[in-house]
Amino acid sequence: MMTPDLLKTIGLTDSQAKTYLLLIEKGELSPPEVSKLSGESRTNTYMILDKLASLGLIEKSSNNNRISYRSLNPVAIEKLVEERRKQFIEAEQAIKHAMPKMLSYFYTFTEKPGIRLLEGVEGLKEIYADTLRTKQDIYFLRTPKEIQTLGDEYFEKYKKRRADLGIATYAFTTEKDDSRQYSQSDKIYNVIRTWLPEESYTAPVEVDVYGDKTAFLSYGEDVMGVIIQSPTIATAMKQLLLGLSKNE
Repeated sequence: MMTPDLLKTIGLTDSQAKTYLLLIEKGELSPPEVSKLSGESRTNTYMILDKLASLGLIEKSSNNNRISYRSLNPVAIEKLVEERRKQFIEAEQAIKHAMPKMLSYFYTFTEKPGIRLLEGVEGLKEIYADTLRTKQDIYFLRTPKEIQTLGDEYFEKYKKRRADLGIATYAFTTEKDDSRQYSQSDKIYNVIRTWLPEESYTAPVEVDVYGDKTAFLSYGEDVMGVIIQSPTIATAMKQLLLGLSKNE
């Protein structure tokens, strides 16, 4: 059954929802009749009726100088929902497109970082997807635990997509047998690798720096990741990673 609460989920106000249902129940009504039956003032009633008409849910008619309104087929609600869904998708795409400039503008006035916490394997995959969306060079300190968690097939697809986007990857990797194995395809995947002593980094946490973001991906007992969006922190972490190679 159609209720005011259901209609409010598509964006109607309580008064608009009740007026629409009133017209379905009573048929064609004049604005004064709607005002009397709904308990709304005449001024509000005219505004409500005009809005419902503009949404295509009711229609206005005039007969012998008598203005009245009647509801249209409820199928019009489906059309309204579809139109709003398209508007939402367009708005979402516009916001994503404008986000880099919005963040740049934001950071001209504040250094407060944006932080996202992502949990589980899917959370880590979202971080890797974010590195691709940013389309900027990646600096990362690798942990061998990553392959054990996500698998070779996932990383092969990720590296191919990364290379196809023209992203250069600066990898800081400890010298282990499996690392040497994966490094054989570095040229194919546009990877510039720096080797570190095996004992220099053993934590099950990967560090990725890309654009103005720094991501920490924990492959330990609790699989989770954190993205920190801050130009200052990203610059600091990049300098730390580059400093590792100079110290070797």
